Amino acid sequence: MPLGKILNLLLVALERISAKPAKVTDELQTTEELPSTTTVENTELSAATVSDLQSFTEDARAPQSEIFEEKNATAISMLQDELHKFVSGSAEVEGVIIITPDGMALASVLSPGMDEELTAAMSASMLSLGEHIGRELARGAIDRVVVEGERGYGVLVNCSQEVILLVLASPSAKQGILFLEIKQAIAKIAPLLK
Repeated sequence: MPLGKILNLLLVALERISAKPAKVTDELQTTEELPSTTTVENTELSAATVSDLQSFTEDARAPQSEIFEEKNATAISMLQDELHKFVSGSAEVEGVIIITPDGMALASVLSPGMDEELTAAMSASMLSLGEHIGRELARGAIDRVVVEGERGYGVLVNCSQEVILLVLASPSAKQGILFLEIKQAIAKIAPLLK
């Protein structure tokens, strides 16, 4: 539905609504009881207005949701491509996942057999716990959380307020180089998250 038609419908509805109370007030001054026809007219007006507004909202939602889903799919595809480049461009990086602070995976490149949902949920919990520990120990804002095990590293980094990056690296990775690669990857990923 064109915007002009929508505005005209809203304007007509507002004029009718604002005109009705004046008419009812005039009728109340002349008679004590409100005529039943006025009630029917108001009901019909309300039903017509509600019907017009419902069709307006349904028409307005459809294109917006399609555009949003299309933008979302494009952004996820671009994120996925950037993650593939990051993993394939470094011999030490074995996997990577982008998650929300509440533990939802947005995009990932993980080793076969790794559960994306579980990895995302654990990563969000680990970062939340790291931030809590940082506050309690008066260390300020957390830059990264690093888990070092016999099979390698897990590095959690905030990309933005809404996105966390988990990088899984081999035990042969040099931490300084790994952190630099992560910083460069975040510089490429961050613009795709807006």
